[in-house]
Amino acid sequence: MQAHPDAVRDQAARPTIELDHHGADYRDRWQEISDGNVASCPVAHTAAHGGTWVVSGYEHVVEALRDHAVFSSYQDHTDPGGPMRGTSNPPIPALNVPQELDPPLHTVYRRLLNGPLSPEQSRRREPFIRQVTAACLDRFSAKGQADLVAELTNPVPAIVTLGILGVPLTDWERYAGPIHLLTYSPPGSASWTEAMTAVGEMMAVLGALVVARRAEPTGDLISVLATATGDDGELLPLDHVIATAGLVVAGGVDTTTALVSHALHWLHRNPADRDRLIADPGLLPTAVDEFLRVLAPVQFMSRTATRDTVLGGQRIAAGERVMLAFAAANRDPAAFDCPAEMRLDRTPNRHVAFGSGVHRCVGAHLAKVEAVVMLDEILRRIPDYVIDEQAAERYPSIGAINGYIGMPSTFTPTPAVGAVFPASESV
Repeated sequence: MQAHPDAVRDQAARPTIELDHHGADYRDRWQEISDGNVASCPVAHTAAHGGTWVVSGYEHVVEALRDHAVFSSYQDHTDPGGPMRGTSNPPIPALNVPQELDPPLHTVYRRLLNGPLSPEQSRRREPFIRQVTAACLDRFSAKGQADLVAELTNPVPAIVTLGILGVPLTDWERYAGPIHLLTYSPPGSASWTEAMTAVGEMMAVLGALVVARRAEPTGDLISVLATATGDDGELLPLDHVIATAGLVVAGGVDTTTALVSHALHWLHRNPADRDRLIADPGLLPTAVDEFLRVLAPVQFMSRTATRDTVLGGQRIAAGERVMLAFAAANRDPAAFDCPAEMRLDRTPNRHVAFGSGVHRCVGAHLAKVEAVVMLDEILRRIPDYVIDEQAAERYPSIGAINGYIGMPSTFTPTPAVGAVFPASESV
């Protein structure tokens, strides 16, 4: 992959910014930084993490997301030093299927996930999600205090995801813990190394389940993946199947936790919006889209340019890295009226919180149903919760997810409703 000489010469004239998305300054000022980049540098280059283009303008982010042939998600694990470095920055040294595949191979795996995670199937799971949420609330509602992350927004998405996969629900901490730790640990840190070890152990357990389901399928999502065949009629490679199951865990655990945690924090600080949703819970689906747009749980995804191209008037050379700033694009005034304003009834709302194009988050529909159900149950049962802002702990960076580690709160004690904790998704 060779860069065109003209593109190389253009490097001296390209606009540059200072942006380290793993840094504390970005975590604390991401709205301000995003707004500045949209206004003055919608496509610019930063030297951070080996150098990458940062695309902040909505139009340009959508253009890149929808052109997977030019802006590739692929990570080449046979050549770690090569240009094809996947969707994370820095890249995670683990197989990530199908997120870091492009069509046509991406289509094979995506097709397997589309059905179980479709809008219809996601809506069908609402009773299960509500039962899990109610059971978690029952564990602390009478005490009048809880860590809303540790005791609710963390376990519910994890348990729901494991139920879909067909993993024992009581094992949720074995899967959620390593994913959360990896998400908020700076690359190369001691906690990052610890997280990678824990994720490796988690994937070994998941791999054993895949092997068992390939021999004796049981009808769950792991069985679907384990027994699927490619266009050649052969079973899909075992390592790819295990990686796909792992991606479902990672995608289902951390992003929804971050979304609902931030929504709860916003409603704590904005009681008029909280009262509005309590009075009109039918507004929750629209509000969740606005929470996604404004609160930005997933802020970046990276790509690699496969050829010389022009984006937003800037010449990008083949092999250069491109980081698409979802959070900034969702604050672009060219796409959204008064973008910094939270409008719970905003419609239409064409945010890119889940991406766009063939790589749009396959779990988007499920995540929205989970968020609506969780917020509905919380606002019904502990509507006067107050967050201890001094004790609430955010992730140390927004390198991957904009989330919370903990969120202690108090509220008027309410009796348990007798929700039975489900043994499986079929309950």
